[in-house]
Amino acid sequence: MHWKVTVAGKRTLSLAVLIMLLGILYGCGRYAPASADAGPGGKTPSGQERIARGTIRTAVENLETHTSEMELFYDRETEQIVCFLSMPRIPESDDGNLYLFARGCYDDSEKLTGNPVAVGVKGKVCRISFPCEQGYLFCRFVPALLIAGDYVPVREGLFLSNPQDMAGNQDAYPQPASKKGLLLDPAMLYTEETAQLGVKHAIYNIPLSLIMGETTNEICPTIEYMYQGTCYHYNGAELFAYDTLFTYLTDMGMCNTAIVLNDWNDNYPEMIHPQARNRESGAYYYMFNTADQEGARALEATASFLAERYSSGEHGMVHSWVIANEINQHHLWNYMETGNLDYYAGEFEKAFRIFYQAIKSRYAGARVYYSIDHDWNSNEGDNSRYFNARDLISAFDQAAKAHGNYDWGIAIHPYPAPLTRVNYWSQKYDKTMDADVLTIMNLSAVTDFFRQEAYRDTSGEVRSIAITELGFSSGAGEKLQAAAFAYCYYIAEANPYIDALILNRQTDAPEEMRQGLAFGIYGYDHSEKYVKEIFSRIDTEDGKNYTDFMLNILGADSLEEALAWAQ
Repeated sequence: MHWKVTVAGKRTLSLAVLIMLLGILYGCGRYAPASADAGPGGKTPSGQERIARGTIRTAVENLETHTSEMELFYDRETEQIVCFLSMPRIPESDDGNLYLFARGCYDDSEKLTGNPVAVGVKGKVCRISFPCEQGYLFCRFVPALLIAGDYVPVREGLFLSNPQDMAGNQDAYPQPASKKGLLLDPAMLYTEETAQLGVKHAIYNIPLSLIMGETTNEICPTIEYMYQGTCYHYNGAELFAYDTLFTYLTDMGMCNTAIVLNDWNDNYPEMIHPQARNRESGAYYYMFNTADQEGARALEATASFLAERYSSGEHGMVHSWVIANEINQHHLWNYMETGNLDYYAGEFEKAFRIFYQAIKSRYAGARVYYSIDHDWNSNEGDNSRYFNARDLISAFDQAAKAHGNYDWGIAIHPYPAPLTRVNYWSQKYDKTMDADVLTIMNLSAVTDFFRQEAYRDTSGEVRSIAITELGFSSGAGEKLQAAAFAYCYYIAEANPYIDALILNRQTDAPEEMRQGLAFGIYGYDHSEKYVKEIFSRIDTEDGKNYTDFMLNILGADSLEEALAWAQ
């Protein structure tokens, strides 16, 4: 039979000519060679040859279309990493093997070099297992075939999907009695006043410049931490202060959150992304560096050190971690000189995943967040000023899924707009996902967004959402501030998708007061404000007895009516 192939609907080519043309293409652009039932001279090929020849011929650039599923996980029983790869149609290659390469997050080169970490037999379902080594936690594992002497990826690589199964601490996340939290004043710790506040969630910053580097303190000397053959140094004196703090908070029964901040550090420039190394930028914090091996390794070491230190309870517990601050504000709070949203989100996601893998591999129940401010969808397409929080979340989600979805959470700061506004209920708000600004009155903008199936976590559940910073100034009156807090608390309490409400702050801060923002429940001189008693009582059995004044200020007949305004 003489086969012909139609080209562009008119011309026809014989199969022999077509094969000849494909042969020319194979020499120019590499194709996986065709399979055959018999070898040279009509001999039946060996089993290894059959595996090598596979079932299809395909262009190298099309290899990824022939893999349908990939899984990469840690087997707790065998203490090995297991990779499954499905190839319904098996591409032909130089041999019958599937190779697995480990690549650091900084390695974006197209060509695979070096030695594979594991080798298996290729097939419709491939299984490769191999021992877990230090550093693999932060590696992207790329499957490849050997074609024309080169290792060619057959799909995007994946990170280990279940670091929590490696954790020594398998405790679940605690279930505090309420969502009430506070940024505590270190000067008021260990006092009866703080104990009486009934705080369930506490939050503190960890600027990396404080803890990285050596100290001359003889009582709390430098801590040496070995990682990947390099000794990293951490300030024992500063860490002793954090140890004492987190131990106290843990003993008080609080659920503790730490915010990791990458501030400028002349001694560790490798911690800052090359496109963020501008000391004159005026930024408070900077993008983490995952662009090169030195920076990524230092970040891996620091993330591992912190996770290890505060996951066992020996130095106090940190239950939740927030990585960086208000990352959509890329000129001020997470500086990087770019207006390219996808690139920015991709670089941040790589750093975030390092922290996530380190934290979850020590404490299985930990929650790991990144934070956004209230600029939800308001920049009108001008990314030079700041990124819309909604757009950034979408870009981050895409970057994460490219190398394996995981259970990151979102920390929100739904301040009124402007920040000095206290009677936020007097405005009307767009409560859809298209809202310009995210506030306590339109939480549905963010909760409805995360209720979408596309943004759910690996179990199909709505991701953890926490309010980790929110405050109302007492500048317009202490009772108005107290009403604003009480109403806000009841709104958050009624929303099943909000896991915590952490108020900013226990004591007025001078730098905020200069902006007209007296957020504290105590004055700068530690004098009590009206809101202090409301804060202490609001989540107790008789809490509502202390909030009747709120309804008069709101102009509502009942709490139910007031809550309906925010739905």
